[in-house]
Amino acid sequence: MQRRTFLITMPVAVASLISGCRAHAQRIRIAYLPWIGYETLMLAEQFHWLPQTVSLARLGSASLSLAALRRGEVDAAALTLDEVMRARLGGMDLVVVMVFDVSAGADVLLVDEEIESLGDLAGKRIGVELGGVGEMLLDRVLARAGLDWGEITIVDRSADQQLHSWRDGELDAVVSYEPVASRLRAAGARYHLDSRDFPDLIFDVLAVRRERLDDVGGVLTEVIDAHFRGLHHLRSNRQDAIYRIADAQRIDEQAVTRAIAGILLPDLEANRRYLSEESRLIDAIRTHYPHMTNGGERPSPSEVESWVTPDYLPTESSA
Repeated sequence: MQRRTFLITMPVAVASLISGCRAHAQRIRIAYLPWIGYETLMLAEQFHWLPQTVSLARLGSASLSLAALRRGEVDAAALTLDEVMRARLGGMDLVVVMVFDVSAGADVLLVDEEIESLGDLAGKRIGVELGGVGEMLLDRVLARAGLDWGEITIVDRSADQQLHSWRDGELDAVVSYEPVASRLRAAGARYHLDSRDFPDLIFDVLAVRRERLDDVGGVLTEVIDAHFRGLHHLRSNRQDAIYRIADAQRIDEQAVTRAIAGILLPDLEANRRYLSEESRLIDAIRTHYPHMTNGGERPSPSEVESWVTPDYLPTESSA
């Protein structure tokens, strides 16, 4: 699924790997893409906070990350929670070990000037990345509007296609996210609502192939600690972090600032709460998984609890 696909596909950045049997067992390969919530990994790499046995692959879309997971080319990936659930439906046994961020405004519904209420979406052409997180947001929008999917015209457009389609007059509304949303607004699209209207809907997480957990557990904890060091840098040296992210994503610093404003970045303690039993993240899985199975049965509590674990969080952050 395509959670975040940017206008520019960034090159793969790979850390050096050490040799030896023990190093081979602890070697971990992680795919991520240039989404604002994942850039703590980029900061950790730039500041050399990652172990030498960590290889980061900076890819252009979540679909590429998922494909790399399926082929066994990477052991873990930064994905949205719904991407993890869809991957599990496809047979990949992924385990969530950390929460990068929670969308709180970064994912938006933008409309043209003729649409004043959600009911006005009936019969309109709506651009959305099918199979992506935008589809989940649109599903909630339609439910709130009292509309069925058959009452609108879906135009399947990934993020890198949306601006062109809007300018060509192919869309009446579009579900998007930063920094693409700001470009759409500059082209005339009007804000209507965002993920703040649907709390705890969109989580960005680090997911690991279960069969690799025993081999990479130790270094995985170091990776997560490096993420929290990157998060600390973002908070304590904000301008430097924003400059680095803007340079990596090839966007201006204002766009980075807007993107950061649209997400919540949970610290170590908040991660412990999210990955614990009966958390809001667990509730989100139980709520949204049946939608992905066309109204199928909810997974059992014990089954859902096995999909997430706090076991690889550091005891305390070194930041």
